[in-house]
Order: sequence, then C-alpha cells, then structure tokens
Amino acid sequence: MSTDQSTTSSASSEQLRSANRDYRLEGFGELEDRLRILMDMLSGLLGNVSHLSDSIPWRGKDIRDRAKEPDEAAVTAQLQAICFEILNMVEERTSLKIRSRRRREQGLDSEQGMFAQVLSRLKKQGFTENEVLEILPTVAVTPVLTAHPTEAKRPTVRERHLALYKDLVKWDRNIDDPETLETVYESINVTLETLWHTGEIHASRPSLIGELRNIIYYLREVYPNVIARLDTSLESAWKCAGWDVEKLRKSGAYPKLCFGTWVGGDRDGHPLVTADVTEDTLRRLHKHALHIHERELRSAANVLTLSPEESHIPTDLTDRINELTEQLGADGKRIAESNPREPWRCLTYLMREFMMSEEGYHQVSDYVADLDLLDAGLRKIGADHTARSVIHPLRRLAEIFGFHLATLDIRQNSAFHDNAASQMLTIAGVEDGENYADWPEEKRISYLMEELQNERLFPPWRSNSESEAGKVMDCFGVLRRHVRAHGSVCLGPYVVSMTRQVSDMLLVHLFAREGLMADYKDGFWVSRMPVCPLFETGDDLDRAGSMVKSYLSLPAGKHYLRKVPSGLDCMPVMVGYSDSNKDSGLLSGQWSLQKAQTEITNACYAAGANCEFFHGRGGTISRGAGPVQWFLRSLPAGSLSGAMRVTEQGEVIPRKYAHHANAAYNLELLLAGVTGVSISNTKLKTKDGAAADLGGEHYQEIMEWLSTESRAYYRTLLEDPGFIPFFRTATPIDALEHGCFGSRPSRRTGTASLDDLRAIPWVFSWTQARYYMPGWFGVGTALEKLKSEKPEDFTALSDLIHKEPFLRYLLTNVETNLVSADLDLMTAYSKLVPDEELRDRLHGMIVAEFKRTEEMINCIFGSSFAERRPRMLRTLEMRDLPLRLLHEQQVSLLADWRAAQEKGDSALQATLLNALQYSVNAIASGLRTTG
Repeated sequence: MSTDQSTTSSASSEQLRSANRDYRLEGFGELEDRLRILMDMLSGLLGNVSHLSDSIPWRGKDIRDRAKEPDEAAVTAQLQAICFEILNMVEERTSLKIRSRRRREQGLDSEQGMFAQVLSRLKKQGFTENEVLEILPTVAVTPVLTAHPTEAKRPTVRERHLALYKDLVKWDRNIDDPETLETVYESINVTLETLWHTGEIHASRPSLIGELRNIIYYLREVYPNVIARLDTSLESAWKCAGWDVEKLRKSGAYPKLCFGTWVGGDRDGHPLVTADVTEDTLRRLHKHALHIHERELRSAANVLTLSPEESHIPTDLTDRINELTEQLGADGKRIAESNPREPWRCLTYLMREFMMSEEGYHQVSDYVADLDLLDAGLRKIGADHTARSVIHPLRRLAEIFGFHLATLDIRQNSAFHDNAASQMLTIAGVEDGENYADWPEEKRISYLMEELQNERLFPPWRSNSESEAGKVMDCFGVLRRHVRAHGSVCLGPYVVSMTRQVSDMLLVHLFAREGLMADYKDGFWVSRMPVCPLFETGDDLDRAGSMVKSYLSLPAGKHYLRKVPSGLDCMPVMVGYSDSNKDSGLLSGQWSLQKAQTEITNACYAAGANCEFFHGRGGTISRGAGPVQWFLRSLPAGSLSGAMRVTEQGEVIPRKYAHHANAAYNLELLLAGVTGVSISNTKLKTKDGAAADLGGEHYQEIMEWLSTESRAYYRTLLEDPGFIPFFRTATPIDALEHGCFGSRPSRRTGTASLDDLRAIPWVFSWTQARYYMPGWFGVGTALEKLKSEKPEDFTALSDLIHKEPFLRYLLTNVETNLVSADLDLMTAYSKLVPDEELRDRLHGMIVAEFKRTEEMINCIFGSSFAERRPRMLRTLEMRDLPLRLLHEQQVSLLADWRAAQEKGDSALQATLLNALQYSVNAIASGLRTTG
C-alpha cells in the first residue's frame, strides 16, 4: 500500500468514527461543566448574601427567590440577568468549539451554511468553477445596523460581557496549563465582580449619540478584523471544492460586502433625528473610516521593513515618496529621514500622514492607487506573499469601508411627506397645494410628472424649520453639503416607509430637486439618492408589485434604478416583516411577503433590471428573524439575484457580532447564503419575462387559502372591542412604554391606537408575558379547517413541507414560538386583567388556539418537537425554572405598580418601575430576545 493510499484509508476511518460522534451531547456536557464552575465563582463573590446565592441556577442545587420588596426584586433580577448572559456566552463559545471540531474531523463542507458547504452544493448542481467565478462579482450584501427602541442593555455592560467572553477563550487556550489557568480564573473573578457592580439597565433613555457610538464601535473595531477571515474561508472552501485558489485571487471575484446604518438618518416617528444630528452622524462616520485606514497603515508599516539594493527599488515608488514628502512639508521630511533605506515602510507612513492631513485623499480611488503602487513594487522584487498578506487586506478595507465607514440611509414616513408637500406647494403658490394630501392619485402623478420635467425649480422659497417642509429641506441641505465634500458613496437609499402609491415615490424626486440633490436626466429630475419604497402592511404588500411596475413604466423609469457595487442596475425595494405580521398574523404576513417579492421581482425583470430587496428583519420570529441560511433558501425562487440589504437591529448586533469569531461566523452565514442562492437562481430566469415564482399551482392555492383563513381568525382577536384593554393589562406594554430602552418613542405619533404602536414593543410585550401570540395565532384554526374541509389538501401539505423550503421554514418558526410560549405563565399574566369576563373570554380564545396550533403542527410534521429538535428543547429546559421565577416576580411587580398609579403614589411608582425594568432586562436575557 502506498503512503497516499494509507493516508487516505486512515482519513476515511477517522471520518467514519467522527461521523458516529454525537457532537450535541459532547457540547451539552462541556456547557454544563463550565457553567457550574462559573456559577460557583459568582456565588463566591456574593459572600454571605444567602438569598442571592440561593437564586443562582445551574449549580446542581434547588433555586428559589425570596425577594419580597421592590429593591430586593431589582437586585435579584439583575443577578439573574448576569446568570443568563453567562449562559448565553458559554453556549456561544461551546457552539464555536463544536463547529470547529466538526469541520476539523469531518471536513470543511460539513458545516451548514458556510462557504465550503455552499460551494459543494453548487458543484453538485452542475456549476463549474468558471461559472461561479463569473457570477460571484454580482453578489453584493449590505447589513444595515439600526438602533432599537427596546434595547435593554447599556453599552458599558456589553463591554463587560465582551471581557468575560475573552476570558472564556483564554480558558480554552490554557486548559492544560494549571499555572496560567489560575491567572485566567482570577481575571474571570474580576470580570464577574465588576459586572455585578455595574448597573445593568439605562437610568435614562439612551441618546442618539450614544446609539451612534455603539454602532460605530462594531463598524470600526469588529467588522474590519473579520474581513480577512471571510476571504480566507472562501479560499479554503474553493480549495475544498477542488478549484484553483490562484484563479480566484487573480480574478478578484470576491462577493461584495459593505455596511449601512439608520442611526442618525431614520427620522420616521423620531423627532430627535434632526438635520443637525444627520450632519454630525455623517461627519463621525467619515472620521472613523479614516481612523480604520490610519490604524491599518500603521500596522502594515511595522511589517514592510524591506530594504533591497537601491537599483531594485521601483522608480515609481521612489517618485511617489518624493511627491508626498514634498506635499507634507516638515512632517514628510521627518518621515523620509526616519526611514531612508525602507521605501515601502516610508511610503506607508507618508500615506498615513497624508490621509490624516487637511489636504488628504479626496477619493478612495486615490488611496487605492497608492496601495496598488505598494503592491506592484513588492511583486516586482518577488515579495508576492508580503503583497498578498499585507497590501491585499488594506485594499479590501478600502473597498468595503471607503472613507464613509457605512452608508447612511434616510427614512421618513409617507404621511409626513404629504404634509411637507402641502406646505411646500402652498408657499410656491400652486393652486390647491394646501390640500395635496387629499389629492387623488391620478392628480398627484399628473402634477408630479409635469413638475419633474420642468428644468427650473420653484421660485426661491423657505419654510419654518420646525414644519414638515422645513425639516425635509434641512435634511437635503445637509446631504448636499456632505456629498459636495465627500462624494455620494456615503449615502444609501431614501426609504419611504408606509409607501401606499406611486406618488409617494415620485414626491421624493421633487423634494430632491428643491433641495439641490437631484440631476436633470433626459428631461426629468431624478434624486441622487435612490428612492426605496417600504411596503409594510398586508394591503400595501398586496399592491407592491403593481406599484413597482407602474413606477418603472414611467418615462423616467430607467433612471430610478441604482447601480449596486457589482455594476448591475437594481430597483431598491424594502419589505417590512414587522407591520405585516402585526397587521395579519405570521402565516398571512409571511405569505403576503412571498407574493409581493415574486411580483416585484418580475416587475423589475420586465423593466430590464433586478430588484435589490431590503429585508427589514427584526430580532424575533414575529419580526422576520430565523436562521439566516434557511431564511435565504425560503425566499421565492429567483427573487434573490445577488444584491441584498438586510437590517441588523439593536439587540441582535451584540448577540451576533460581539466578538470576532462569532462575527465572522454570522457574516459568513449571510454572505455564503446569499452567494449560494443567487448563483442557483441564475438557472431559473425564463424568456417570457418571469424571473421568480412561488411554486406549483396547487401549493399556491393551499397557501392562499391558509393565508386568508389565518388572517381572518387573527383579525377576529385584534378587532374584538375588548382587545386593547386586554392587551394593555395582560402584558407589560405600559411598563415598556415607561422604560428607558431606546432613544426612539414606542409610538409613531403618540396616539393610543394599535395601528400607531410600533411593531417592536408590540412583539416585546407579548414575548415578556410568554404568549408569543403574534407568532402563531390563527395558524391552528386555518390548519384545522383545512384538515376538516379539504382533507386531500391537508395530506398534500404534509408532503409539501418536505419539498417547499418556505413552508418548512414558516411552520418551523411557528413551532419555535409555540414551544417558547408557556400556558401557565400566560394564565398568570392574564390574571392582571381586572375585567373577569373579558379575561376569561379572550384568554380562553388564545389558549384554545395555542393548543389547536400545537396539535396541527405536530400532525403536519408527523412527529413531536422533542423528537425533532432535542437541542432547542434542552436549551429551553435549562432556562425554564429561573425564568419562571422571574415571570412570577414580574407579575407581582406589575400589579403593585399599577395599584400605585391608581393611588397616585409617585415615590412607590418610581421604585416599582425601577424593579420592573430590571425584571424586563433579566427576562430578555433569559429569552435572548426583546422585540
């Protein structure tokens, strides 16, 4: 037997043995052992405070909560929040180790959703290396970081969590070194002690600047450090597929990744986001982008110590050194004199100095040109590895972060725009302009199209800066000034929330014209910021396809497209998962989104363009969350064509990106997932003008029927005359509204209606009360009715769940909400409803639907949740008892707080509200979600 054969045989045997290993059981064993040690350490830090120590879970002892007074309840809740966050971190660390072990023992392509597995699947589908190389550059993914009106953690606490995670990493690295391990244990004790003495929650609402600083931390300190990991992972996956890595490198065909943000630009229902705030945000983003490049150039200079013979130094490299030395004056001369025989290091230091000077680089392309000069010079003397390892990462950071760090999106509500238009047209002297908001759609389009063809602007006009028109114009003024100084690459789309009709999109072009942020193209004014409609409600989603078709069919339609980083023409369209669910329930809302995306895709395709979907996903299933790889595969076939934007909302950001390893993993899941689905979809486009479809006709008929029935029953609950009083007393929504969980108000306009309540606190409140109602209500009734009235369709559905990715993803998510809910705790919260008849009627209705849905889901899947998803069951069981104690405590606090409100006891109210905020925070930590 040859050496190669022996090695192959040995590897095969190892793979066979590892395939039989139960990684899940190994992981649970490691998790429980480590968690017990950490809980004992925490208990030791509490000293003789026995009632606190007794409430620490996972130590192999019974736990109990003896807190009676509000202050004691707050302290106990804070402790529980710390315990849950430790559990969350240990789970993340254990998952990472198990993933690494599996990849090492079973191969890179053994891990679901990662580049290696995606390329392996594409290869099996028949895609060649050249075909994948050709399509890869069309992939452009933009995670958009947003603030969160229910973010419960202070940034300082997040810092302590990161410190603890780093301790856990050191623990693993030094597990066989007792001496070093003692140092690690001491560091853990310090971290736990400082965490215990650091206030868990916001004492006041966080400021916009505070939220922006938090976002910038991830953009500046986390993401730049994982870009190289992503490239390395793709290259390793390429090699694993049996393809030529050098071919990939030379092509430069890496998927495009960039970042966006809403913080400082999202003014929808947020009166604090002013033009000044937007201006400050753009300035800060620019400053911190330069900081990244300055920092990385400094690191590169430490490596670039090459000093070849003078005759081997490229002339153009020397010329550029001399040019920058002269431009920088005394500073340039100092740098040149300090590095006389190390030209690459000298130029790198000069570039760094030049970047931070007043003159500086005007365009990223100028900076990249100098990087190319460094690269070419290194390769000329044969230092290819140095060029690849040192200069290529700098170029990648320039491509991704530019001089803007992240694109800033602007968002405003269509109703706000209507008021602004009425004011603007009135000042401009347009007949009946003051009634613009009431104009029929035909009149709006006719007027706007005519006005957008006028090369002249309105006569000079101004409005009060406090009016809607003044705020819109002030915003455009800020954008204009920043673009003039730094270029338009810093701006994302202009998102129009609650887009109801085509005129809502056209109006933005008129605003842009008046704000000098539009160009006159082929006889039409077109906004320099691409206008992005946001379709949110069920009714708007139903009409979304026809709206996009009409918009792109207008004479200036081709100019309403934007070029994405890959160079493709795309129509940006945002779809909202929150309000569609709040409006229609999960099943109907998700099906409306599927239909809308199909129709929008086909409307764009018919206009000769692709659609760049912007998915407004939140942190819970009721707001679009779910495993990203399965979410991407569940999208309508053909609807994802490379370019995609997706929100990453407040609480989700630290959960996914708090440390580099987890950030790299989650970004790869997103980037690899979009890559795989986009490439697969290239074989689906047809010649008849259709780019996407929803599946077979019979499947669509069943889903449409289920959607109608589930929505009808869901609306029966919401439209019940007693629903609002029930909701406001059976959940802690009032405590959330009084809390300090984010800078943005929980309501858009401040009215008490359900329509005005944002979807995030809506879901947050049902989650805290363990109903999870928006994520399953209506599904059971629809399925039961299908089974009784259309048994053949129900049988077909049981078969389709194994064939249709969307159906399986949807019902799996419904099931996740069901098992996260708790009947006993629902009942405990329902007892807070003072009207006994109302309580029994609506709570009874909810409980009956819960049991019905649970029965139908098990029937569809053909097995129980415990059989199919033991890992999640184990996770829920670990959290059950400590969460149950916290919920019981919260119910008591809510009752006392509301009683104190009725009595007008403001001091007691304040004390109880403080305890409630700690309670909300602790439960959110335990459930790993807010809204």
